[in-house]
Amino acid sequence: MMNAGSLVTGNMDYLRRPFVRNVKRGHRVLVLSDTAHDQRVWQVVQSILSELGADVSVALFEPRPADYYDPPTMVCESMMKSDINVLIASTGMLHSPANFRAMEAGIPAICMDGGMTLEMFQSGAVTDDMKQIAVRKHYVAKDVFGSNARECRVTSRYGTDFTYRVDDRIFVPPLPSKDFDPYKIIHFDKDENRKGGNLYYYLFPTGEFNVAPIEGSAHGKLVIDLTMHHLGRLWTPIELTVEKGRILAIDGGADARILRDYLKVYGDDNAYLCPAEASVGVNAKAVIRGIQREDKNIMGTMHFGLGTNIDVGGSIKSKIHMDGVILEPTLYVDGIKKIEHGRILVPIEG
Repeated sequence: MMNAGSLVTGNMDYLRRPFVRNVKRGHRVLVLSDTAHDQRVWQVVQSILSELGADVSVALFEPRPADYYDPPTMVCESMMKSDINVLIASTGMLHSPANFRAMEAGIPAICMDGGMTLEMFQSGAVTDDMKQIAVRKHYVAKDVFGSNARECRVTSRYGTDFTYRVDDRIFVPPLPSKDFDPYKIIHFDKDENRKGGNLYYYLFPTGEFNVAPIEGSAHGKLVIDLTMHHLGRLWTPIELTVEKGRILAIDGGADARILRDYLKVYGDDNAYLCPAEASVGVNAKAVIRGIQREDKNIMGTMHFGLGTNIDVGGSIKSKIHMDGVILEPTLYVDGIKKIEHGRILVPIEG
């Protein structure tokens, strides 16, 4: 029986762009999705890939228990035999062990997972100028932080007062050249001279500048107020008490209870290390969707990760990686206010 959610309507131009750029006729492309995801997305992607002449296979499986868990064993094996893996599951798989193995073997991923519906590929974050996002990343790195940045302090109206160190962790990406290719799969070691665990992927949508703070340096209260991995849009803020880079307490209402239970069931000891990542949103078209895949890119937001951070220049490996978003943070870098209530105070448009 067909319902409104099963109809494919609207402009597919934005969804097509990463595939037109990276997929060649004859490429073996494996599309990974699950039964909890918007089925229209993988169906449209399959159609686009077939039109481009790719040899397409779709792996459809039961949802994984948590973000960054591997797909079924047979799918993991198939990932090592494809030319490109397309990640379109309801849970995030970019950081999964299977995808890390594939990228290490030189097999890239096009990542569109985490619950993105078809409508999200027609408006919002995907419509921003990808070259301008690269410009903003450069200036956020250079002028919000600076390569010699040492200490960051974040506050918010919900009670965040959180400090962490970033000594020698600020990577300033180059300004895009005149022939910048906004939809090209990126090999981070080769293309950006950034060490990141053999990362080889294209993330869509995008729009964040990320940093892996020094492990064990963080302390204070971090209050997540907008969105969090697995939980979605928060009903009540989640207050994390952190000392020496480790979560000691998770307080709040029902959402805090869900996060405590989630980490207990699906996490490991390293899942409580915080922040694994501290990032600034730089996408001017991103809107509040209630899923972190878009919300964390909203201009002027900050999001903080738990768990794995080897992909952003850190040293932590965990079974999971979870991002929590603060909508209107205030950021001080070495005592100088650089973001105020979600408004970036230095020019970043170039």
